Order: sequence, then C-alpha cells, then structure tokens
Amino acid sequence: MFSIKAASEATGLGVETLRAWERRYGVVVPARDGSGRRIYSAADVVRLRRLREATDRGHPIGRLAGLRDEELETLLGESGHDPTSQVFIERILRAVQAFDVSECEQALMVAVATVTPMRLMTDIMGPLLTEIGEGWHRGELSIAQEHMVSAMLHRHLALVLQTFDRCAGGSGVVFSTLPGERHELGLLMAATTCASLGHKAHYLGPDMPAEDIALFAARTESPIVALSIVSSQKLADVPPQLSLIANQSDGTPREIWLGGAAARQLPRESLPAACVVLTDQFDLERRLQMLRR
Repeated sequence: MFSIKAASEATGLGVETLRAWERRYGVVVPARDGSGRRIYSAADVVRLRRLREATDRGHPIGRLAGLRDEELETLLGESGHDPTSQVFIERILRAVQAFDVSECEQALMVAVATVTPMRLMTDIMGPLLTEIGEGWHRGELSIAQEHMVSAMLHRHLALVLQTFDRCAGGSGVVFSTLPGERHELGLLMAATTCASLGHKAHYLGPDMPAEDIALFAARTESPIVALSIVSSQKLADVPPQLSLIANQSDGTPREIWLGGAAARQLPRESLPAACVVLTDQFDLERRLQMLRR
C-alpha cells in the first residue's frame, strides 16, 4: 500500500495533481487509513502511471478519466501484461548511469508495486545486481553508483519483507551471516521470499557470531537457520561455526541452509550433517514450499 507521497514518487505525478485528478475526475478512489489519510493500492499506482504516460503524449485527462484499464493499455500500445522484467532492469541501469536518483527510485517503486515477489527476486533484483557488479568490474560504474542502487534495493526489500512478515505464521527461519560476512542483499532477498511464502522470517542481518545465531534459533524454536556465504576469505573458519549452530541442544531438530557463491566452495565432508547447500533461488523456494506440508 502507498501513501500519497509514495504514490506521487512512483507515478511521477505531483501530490496536488493527484488530489486534483481524484477530486475533478475520480481517476482512482484510494482507501483511507484510521487518520483519514489516502492509501493507494498497487493497482491504483499502475493506473495513475498509465494516465500520466497518456497525458504526456498529449491526451487530455478529462477524456482519459473514463477509460477502463484495458482501454488505457490499448491506447498506450501495451500488450495487456505488466512491463517485462528486462524493461525495469534497463530503466534502472540507465538511471544509475545518469546518476538520476529520482528516476531510479521511481522505477524500483513501480517494480515492487506491479511484480510478484518471486518475479521481483528472480527476474529483476537478482539480474540487476549481476549487471551492476559487472558494470563496476568493467569500469563503467563507480563505487558510488553501485552503493546508490544497493542502498535503494536494500530499503525496498526491507519494506517488502516487513509487509509480508506481519502476516506470516508458518515455520520460523532465521536469516543471518557469519562473522566477517557483510554481503547482505542476497540474504535479504531470501528472507523476503520466505515471508512471501507465509513463513516467519527472523532477519538478524549480517556479521553475527555463530553463538548468537544458535541461541536465537533455539529461543524462537526455529527449525531452519539460513546463512549467506558470499566471501571466499576465511572459508576454513566456517565449518566449526556451522557445527556450533548444528549442535545447539534445545531439542528442536534443525537444518542449516547455506546460500551464496562461496557456500558451494565448501568441502561437503567438512560440513555438519544438518547442512544443506542450496543451488539457487528456485531451490530455496522449493524447500520453503515443502515446509508447508
């Protein structure tokens, strides 16, 4: 759900324009919260964005206001589906290259509002992170540009996670990284996927002592601990820390799920029996869905 300020940022329409269009033309009818403030749905945001695009092409809002969503799609030459993932990625990359913070923010907000959580992770955010990383390695993007988009992704993912986690009631999964591991976005994406599938995601963030992860899992009776291992430095220190988590004697059978590029470099024979190395995002989704049974 979007406040009027968030809807303004997501659509490119000024707050006063939004109010005027609602008052004069009834283009959307937002809900109201307990304080009487406007609350816009994702469908409202998509419609408002289409109306803005149509007015940008010269169509008067008075004639557009009465059109159904399907008619707006036809007018704009859309296929009847939401914009493709690649369109979002390219739009965000162009904004990053131009140091256009506002455009980058707006593109991300529209993606979050119009794309399912699964597609958001697998088709947009994952490939986008890869593109950003490769652009940095090629010297096409600066560290500042990489940090700009990473910070935005983190903020939006955290909001999506919070939204889904409020309603999650399934088996708890603890998400964190071991000491020295500060790469967080993949972990946050995994936690968001977990919450969107109805499981409680206990997100502890990165760089946590193994003892604290184990204690938290025990106190919350969480059957799964999910760890992201991206950095290949100090991999020799990882198996003993995993053993500490696996041997937490609280009576709850527990698995440790390992994701991230460096997790696949760990010798399988060095890992506790409770450890499972995930192959990809789809493997994570499959295992989360199996927890429901």
